[in-house]
Amino acid sequence: MKKKLPIICNAASAVLVIVFVIKCITDYKQYLASFGSAPYSVWILFNALYLLIPATIVFAAGFIAKKKIIKKESNSSN
Repeated sequence: MKKKLPIICNAASAVLVIVFVIKCITDYKQYLASFGSAPYSVWILFNALYLLIPATIVFAAGFIAKKKIIKKESNSSN
């Protein structure tokens, strides 16, 4: 299971990025500036806050886990 952890983290990160893109596209289609709502860039910022930041954290966790697995395997082979 430990060897699958980086793959799972990277997959989850990719899913979050895909959801971010889809959410931005749907928000753009629904956005109407005439209603006096916030600028579209604010919506992108909120989407990034809720989706891209966690995706980056999960990706970093997977990267660190992969480095630890590689280090552990190289130490056990010596």
